[in-house]
Parts: sequence; structure tokens; C-alpha cells
Amino acid sequence: MFFLDSFHKTGTIYMHMLNKITIVSLAFIGLLTLPTTVVAAGDPCDQPLPFCPEDIDLNGEIGIDDVLQILLHWDECGDGTYRPVGDIDGDCCVGILDVLQIIDRWDSDCIPKGACCMQDGSGCFEEINEPDCLASDGTWHGEDSICAEVSCPVVGSCCLDDGSCSVLFDEECIQTFGAFQGQGSDCTTTVCPQPGGTGDDCADAFFAYFGENYFDTSLATTSFPLPDDSQCPGTYLNWGESQDVWFLFVAHASGWVHITTCDAASYDTSIVLYENSCENQVACNGDGTGDAGCQSYYSNIDYEVTAGSSYWIRIGGLGGQTGEGTLTIE
Repeated sequence: MFFLDSFHKTGTIYMHMLNKITIVSLAFIGLLTLPTTVVAAGDPCDQPLPFCPEDIDLNGEIGIDDVLQILLHWDECGDGTYRPVGDIDGDCCVGILDVLQIIDRWDSDCIPKGACCMQDGSGCFEEINEPDCLASDGTWHGEDSICAEVSCPVVGSCCLDDGSCSVLFDEECIQTFGAFQGQGSDCTTTVCPQPGGTGDDCADAFFAYFGENYFDTSLATTSFPLPDDSQCPGTYLNWGESQDVWFLFVAHASGWVHITTCDAASYDTSIVLYENSCENQVACNGDGTGDAGCQSYYSNIDYEVTAGSSYWIRIGGLGGQTGEGTLTIE
């Protein structure tokens, strides 16, 4: 057979394939009915190869039947009007390189795989085919999708405005205006802020809402650890051991928010922003710009928030200054 004259590589898998080929009758080969051409606009050989081109007979598996198709069209090359059946390496000719490509994927399947979201909130899994995903009561997001590009429902503890905690799906928590505490979090270990807090420390923070929120630092104490001013150099944070108050803001939608202490009747403030915990400082500012009708020196932060996440806003004063003021979130 002309194929054997061209096939020189050795190895167990090669011999296994050759043994199968030799026992298949020529009569069977003659019965194969796949089309000999693939017609497309322009030169079909310039078109991208289909998903899993090694599965020539389209049965979802790569094996001996696909090799037989290559043998049936051996040494055939496209002439600009068609791509020959059996060209799986993209050179528009059928030959030994196509056989080697099939051997490389021998006995594997050709079912598209992608990301699967589990509807029970257990998370996202990659490289899952659609039938397996659906059988696990999941939602399949398409061929080659990855978890980083999809949003899957997750379950965790949700802190509500009344201080209670419930285990909910993240979207359900957001819809009830709660603060989602992360996938896998548990109400037995989650400490939710309580309404009517004094605002004197993170655990007893005031709830902050869009619009104006009144504060007074004159009777507050100093919280520790002190802020890291390296995140806002040149803005005169100058926190020292300033007396401070804390607000908890729960983002009910994703997007940019503007946080400011602009208030013509207030003092020289400094602010620090924390995300998802009182230890994760993400921004700070001593002297802000861009707001109108403010005291001589005020603070502001623009930050992109994520729906369901918790943000703590810590307000102090330049060099320990204290006083009344207004925290505005918009």
C-alpha cells in the first residue's frame, strides 16, 4: 500500500494503527461516502480549519475511520477551488503530516469544552463539555469559555442592614441590599455591622448611603493600625494619631463612585478607603480637587466598586484636627 511506503516512524501507537489499517478491507474503504471537496467562497484553503479537524468523519472521536479517510484522499491537494478531505494540518494537501496529527490525538474525543457554572453556587469549572455540565445541573457557557470571563452564582454569608446574617446567593444578597461576604463564607464566623453603631471603630461602623452622611470626629478615639499614606503621596494625608470615625458602604451596583468630605462648614479632613475588610486599604486622600463649594481643604476619592462588596470609609483630620462634617457618596 502506498501509505506504508511513506510511513517511516516507529513506536507502539504507530504499529497499533497500522495493524488496524491492514485488517480493514478495500471494500469497506470503497463504501465510505464523505464528500471529497469542501466548497467555500474564494480559496477554501485560506479559510480557518473547523473545530477539531482530526475528527474527519464527524463521529466525535479520533480513530481508525479518520485515518481511512486520509488514505482515501492520499496525495490529493487543493487547486484553489476546494480543500481536500483529510487535510487537517492546513497545508491543503493530504499526506503524512495529517496522519501524524491524528496519531497525536489518537483515541481522544472531539467534543467542545468550556466553562460550566454550577447552579448550586459551588462555583465555576473549566474544560467541561456541555453534556457533562448539563448532567451536573450546570450552565455551560460555550466552546473555549473560561471562568475568568463568566459570572457564576456563588453562595456565602450576606450581612443585611438590620445587622442580621443569611446564607444567600451573591445576586440574591445584592438584590436585598446586603453586603455579600464572599463565596463559602459562613454566618457562624461572619461578624456583621450592627445598626446604630457609634462609628468609633471598624466593627461598629455607621452605615453609609448614597447622598449625604453626617459625622463628628470630636468625640471619637484613635483607631489602630494607622493608615498607610504611601497610597496617596503628595496629598497631605498627615494622619498622625488622628481621632477617626468609620462608615460601611455596601455597593449595590458595579461602577465608579465619588466619595468626598466637601462641606464649606467643615474642617481639614483626611480619608482612607478599605475594601472587603478593615485591613485591606485600597485608597487614601488628604487634599482633594474638583469639587465646588467646599472648605479650604477637603478630601475625595474616586473608586470603581463591585456590586455586593463592602467598603469601609475612615475619616480623620490633618495633623489630628477634628470636627463635624458631611460624607457624600455619589
